[in-house]
Amino acid sequence: MKRVTWQNALGLLALSIGISSAQASTVATTACPDISQDTQLTLARYVERSLCANLDTRAAWQRVQTQRAQVGAANSGYYPSLNISASSSRDFGDRVAGTDPDQRTLSANASWLLYDFGGREADVSQAKNTLASLQASADASIHSLAAQAVTAWFNRLAAEASFASAKSSLAAAKETAEAAEKRIKVGVGTREDTLQAQTALAQAELVLIQREGELAASNGQLAVLANYPANTALTPQTTLPDPSQLSAPPALAVLMQLADERRPERIAQEQQVAAAESSLDQLAAQRLPRISLNASAGDSRNSFGQRDSGQVAVTATLPLFTGFQQRYQERGAQSQIDQQTLELDRIRQQVGLDVWLAWQQVNTARSRIDATDSLLASAAESSRAALARYRAGLGNVLNVLTAQSTLADARQQQARARFDWASARVQLARAAGLLTASPDAAFQDIQP
Repeated sequence: MKRVTWQNALGLLALSIGISSAQASTVATTACPDISQDTQLTLARYVERSLCANLDTRAAWQRVQTQRAQVGAANSGYYPSLNISASSSRDFGDRVAGTDPDQRTLSANASWLLYDFGGREADVSQAKNTLASLQASADASIHSLAAQAVTAWFNRLAAEASFASAKSSLAAAKETAEAAEKRIKVGVGTREDTLQAQTALAQAELVLIQREGELAASNGQLAVLANYPANTALTPQTTLPDPSQLSAPPALAVLMQLADERRPERIAQEQQVAAAESSLDQLAAQRLPRISLNASAGDSRNSFGQRDSGQVAVTATLPLFTGFQQRYQERGAQSQIDQQTLELDRIRQQVGLDVWLAWQQVNTARSRIDATDSLLASAAESSRAALARYRAGLGNVLNVLTAQSTLADARQQQARARFDWASARVQLARAAGLLTASPDAAFQDIQP
């Protein structure tokens, strides 16, 4: 599996907003760019800032570094150990006449485990598998955070589009109210029409207030995810590509296969299974002999003289009985393997479901774009016609208000459909494990 970096994690940009690899490579080179002053904030800059500054990704990286140290500690079992000790003592109690109360000793001891039937190898393997699992988990954290950042980005844009739609609806409601007032003045309108128009105007004002609050809330979420205070004002770009200009995702079967190969959650769990198997191998090695080489040298001195000592020995140790501890430890290790294997199967099922749901969301969102475009065009024409007829004295205000309400809903649906489509493509890339691809290759280099 490719390691996730800030640069290749930006592969989501190619599929969501259609930038090129040259554009993606020009993302700020600073570790954590300050995007609060960007007047036209790009998705590339926002995702990079979120990945770099978020506390969860930093914590995941520290866990990886801790486990790297554990791998080094496991490898130390292949090297000999050497100890030197020195002591100086004086005896203040009763002693045999003629003996020296002062005693000085210097000794050195060396021990080297020569062979243990794979115990050290299993220990190192467990540490390495755990490290690989933590690295994959860190990748999964980056994937998850990147998806959260994109979701927050498009929610912010959708909230802004909803606010703009509410402003347009308010303007239309004011126009209708003015038309109703003019009809009363010329003697062709009714008080009921005026009251209905004013009611619709008040409702449009309430909707605008609500949309403004939603916009502020989405901007706060956008800022916090990038590790800024919630009141930090970010100004993201609102341009989205034409759906017809981006390539379609690969076939569903291809994406499911890619997900099973690349999803970091599955890779992390697979390494957990391997680590559990190494633990069982380590316990099994404890049943077998351990052959070690030991050497010692010493020097002892007092007022009567000096005495040197030394020894070299090869020792074989075979455990005969441990009170059934070994048996139960191996049973526990085997049970742990079974649990981790079941969890791996569950994750594989979830990965397949994630791809399936994301695939359906992309197709649904793409179809909604065409449908909402047609809906908006017809609703706009209907609203214009209804207002023109009302001004000419040929219609009633209910038809105008109904047409305007339909138009406001159509604007809202069109904006949401486009942002949902862009977000759904990113979610599909994440579900398929493609956020580790290069910036140009999210979907384009995957062949059916």
